[in-house]
Amino acid sequence: MSKNKFFRSTEEAVSMFFGLAIVLLVVGLVINFFNKRKGSISAPGVNSDMQLSDKEAGQVGVAGEYVVKKGDSLWTIALTELKDGYRWSEVAKLNNIKNPSSIEVGQKIKLPEAKIANTAIAKQVEYTVVKGDSLWNIAVRNYSDGYQWTKIWNANKSTIGNPNKIEIGMKLMLP
Repeated sequence: MSKNKFFRSTEEAVSMFFGLAIVLLVVGLVINFFNKRKGSISAPGVNSDMQLSDKEAGQVGVAGEYVVKKGDSLWTIALTELKDGYRWSEVAKLNNIKNPSSIEVGQKIKLPEAKIANTAIAKQVEYTVVKGDSLWNIAVRNYSDGYQWTKIWNANKSTIGNPNKIEIGMKLMLP
């Protein structure tokens, strides 16, 4: 009889342990669900707390070249030199940078030509979302660069609440 009591209490302890593990798992999933719904967008190589003064931002070398300084990222370089942080992907492509976080202090980076943006004159194309589309896929098809999905999202923020959730039949303007 003592053998049965031992196994019964061990079974109860194991059941209680598994029950506690399941409760913790469910709580973790609920917290994760609500954190993901907040909707944040981050660009690779950018710290949200990073603020650089004009002096810290670096200096321009020869025309079309930039010398990386401490604290720089492709985003901050594109923002300070090209006046558009979203052009960081052009800088990465031009310099064959596969990992945007891998730039080093003192590295010389070629800069693309500065574009003068005039939205009144800029030609926009309407695109209808089809099954299987994502902003990334649309950017790859239309700009040959998936990182340009941010252009599409910025041009359609009134239509797209969450850039991860676009619907079939949705009409998007492609800048």
